[in-house]
Amino acid sequence: MSQLGTWLTPEHKTRIAFAFLYGFVIGTICVGLGSFINVWLYPELPLFINWEQILWSWLVWVLSLTVAAGVAVYAEDGWGGVVFSAFLMAAIILVVNFMQAGGNFWLNVVLMAGLSLPFTTVMAPIAYAFIWLTRRFVEAQTMRGVKRFQILTVNFLVLVALGVAPGLYPKFNRQASESLRLIHAMLQGVATSSALPLPLQETKDFAKRQTQPYTLSQTPSKFSTEGVDVTAHYADGYQLRCTVVLYPGSDPYLKPCEELAP
Repeated sequence: MSQLGTWLTPEHKTRIAFAFLYGFVIGTICVGLGSFINVWLYPELPLFINWEQILWSWLVWVLSLTVAAGVAVYAEDGWGGVVFSAFLMAAIILVVNFMQAGGNFWLNVVLMAGLSLPFTTVMAPIAYAFIWLTRRFVEAQTMRGVKRFQILTVNFLVLVALGVAPGLYPKFNRQASESLRLIHAMLQGVATSSALPLPLQETKDFAKRQTQPYTLSQTPSKFSTEGVDVTAHYADGYQLRCTVVLYPGSDPYLKPCEELAP
């Protein structure tokens, strides 16, 4: 304990407290914006919200950013701390993305090893920003009045920007938004018609739910590089997955929809 006390000087404790602040603010903004940006941009679509995944993502982002910021600010101005902090952020991003994407484990390991250096390079300015912010926060503690307010305001805006930038990444691209609109229009159409369109004619249990409310989610298609898998979620756990293929300059093509039992 005494040895730990020699490592954690009052200044280090202050820096680590700021690291927790960075992790909480940036992680909360990033996950909050990323989780709801499409809900705000596409109010006409009944989008599925996975609260469990949002909570898990928030915990991962806040904890990982806190650790990465803690490493950077504890090291003060040392470049070793900046590089190690940047590497931690790069590793976390790569691991989370490859876990979500799935695929061959060893292939993912090779890809992560190859991408770790360029991702670390990209993350290095963010790691240094943690040190820059901390230095300014510490400086602001000795000030009063307008000057202190200016420093704190700029620091807060920088934290917001660091959270907003990755939070914009989940915004739907053109293929995703068009695919969701297409499936939504199809499901709305069958709710007022007894005839099922061709992509739904091979389903067995959908007819029981064609008038029930649903929410929609999307992921890149597992079957086509130009496709989007759109899933309709129903209250009883039933899911309907439809693949929309959108080749540039061609009309959308819908493959037969697949039922996912509760």
